[in-house]
Amino acid sequence: MSGEIVLTRQELPIYLNLINDSIEVDYPLTNEQILTAESTGKYYEVIPHITHHYKSSESELWKSEKPDYEDYLQCFLSSNLLVYPNISEFIQEHRAYGNLRTKVVYAPDTNLYYNQFLSNGHIRIDEFVCIDSVQKEITRMLNKKFSPKHITELKQQVPYQKNLLDEFVNRRMKPSRKAANLALQEYLKHSSRVHAMISTKELVIDKEQNDVIFVEAVKEYQRNSNTYPIILTCDKLLTDLCDSLGVSHFHLEIPKAIPPEVSTPEKLCNLICSLAGVLGARAKSTKQSYSENI
Repeated sequence: MSGEIVLTRQELPIYLNLINDSIEVDYPLTNEQILTAESTGKYYEVIPHITHHYKSSESELWKSEKPDYEDYLQCFLSSNLLVYPNISEFIQEHRAYGNLRTKVVYAPDTNLYYNQFLSNGHIRIDEFVCIDSVQKEITRMLNKKFSPKHITELKQQVPYQKNLLDEFVNRRMKPSRKAANLALQEYLKHSSRVHAMISTKELVIDKEQNDVIFVEAVKEYQRNSNTYPIILTCDKLLTDLCDSLGVSHFHLEIPKAIPPEVSTPEKLCNLICSLAGVLGARAKSTKQSYSENI
C-alpha cells in the first residue's frame, strides 16, 4: 500500500521516536483492529480492541491460522505489558527462599518460554535451570510450513487482502512462527547463562508423557544436586503431576483479560514486533504503516 515501509526490530524504536505519534495495530487478513497506542510524551497508553468472530463455515486451517486469545496473551505477556495476577505472591515467596541454606533454582516449563518469563526481570538468570525437553518441544514446532495448496485454501476463507497470502508460500505456519519469534528467542537469549542445563529422555508424541519426562528430570536433578528446584508453570494439569511426583512448583495464573496499560516505548516496540512476527499484524501511524517479515 502507498506510504508503507518495512522496518527491522532495531529500526522500530528510532522510527517511533521520530514520528512521536499515535499507533494503530491491525490484522490485515480480517481488517480487525488489535490495539491503539496513544502517545502521551514519554509513554503510550495501550488500549486493546481484541474481538473474536467465528463462523461455522471456517476451515480448520483458517481457524488454526487466525489470531486467538492465547496468541494475544502470549504477545502481551512476552512484552511485559501484561502480568500474571499472582506475580506479587510469587515474588514474596521468592524473597522468602533467600533465607534457606540450600540454593533455590527455578525450572520454567515450555509455556513460560513462549511468554518470555525469563526476560521480565523478576529473577536473576543464574537462578533458572533449563530442561532440554523444552528446547526439543520448541524445535519440534519450527518447520511447519505453508504449501501452495494451503494458500489456495486460505484465500477462500480470508475476507481481506488475499494477495498477502502469496508471501506465505513455504513460510512458517502460526505455531512455527510463535515458536521461532517467542519461545526460541527466549531460549537462545538465556540458555548459556542459566544455573544449569538438565538433560532428559527423548520426547514422545503424547504431550502428557512429555510432561512426565519434564517433571521427572527436575526430580532427578534435585536428588543429584545441592539445589532445591521449583517448577514454574501456568499449566494447572502440570501442577497436579508435580504433586503426584513430589516436585515443588508454583502455578502462575493466566490473566482473564487484557486491560488498557501505560507502556514505555521499549515495551510497545516489543509488543508490536511480537504481534508482527507471530500474527503478521501491521502497525500504522497517521502517516505511515509498519510491518515485519514473518
